[in-house]
Amino acid sequence: MVCQMELTSHLLTAAAFGTMKNSENELAEQLIEQTGDNTLTLMDKGYYSLGLLNAWSLAGEHRHWMIPLRKGAQYEELRKLGKGDHLVKLKTSPQARKSGRD
Repeated sequence: MVCQMELTSHLLTAAAFGTMKNSENELAEQLIEQTGDNTLTLMDKGYYSLGLLNAWSLAGEHRHWMIPLRKGAQYEELRKLGKGDHLVKLKTSPQARKSGRD
């Protein structure tokens, strides 16, 4: 099971269920269409899949996500936001964006 929650109220806005054979990333993909435009989705580091994150961004307008950066990730720092926080652009291959491999 994967749930999506509105941050200020803690109300669940969407959920996806599966069997033990389904990965959390597969279930998270089901939430893409249920996520509105002009949103910021906070994700646990376990959802670090370039395919998932790319699909999330491309599924609507101004759909952003925030996730802890994986150790060893290749990125370009675009802007410092605050202490320990940066806006970055991940460097990925077309294959990783399509398949979700890191």
